[in-house]
Amino acid sequence: MQIGKQPAKLNEAQMVLLDLFQHRTMSADELSSLKRTLVRHLNAELDVEMDKVMQEKRITAKDVAIDAHFDNRTEHLKQIRNNL
Repeated sequence: MQIGKQPAKLNEAQMVLLDLFQHRTMSADELSSLKRTLVRHLNAELDVEMDKVMQEKRITAKDVAIDAHFDNRTEHLKQIRNNL
């Protein structure tokens, strides 16, 4: 008897992948290639979402680059407020 957390149910994407590959044995190279393909796909989706958010919030790549140089958010916000 298992006490505690129920195992997570598979989502639709996971079920599709299982169906696609249920009767196929893949080599380590094939698995690696499949992982790379999936990561590229997810990365492309993330890029689209980031572009959408940046456009909605009117953030430019330059803004992101500038913000990346500040480790201390408080000091960075002081500089921004002083420049207003």
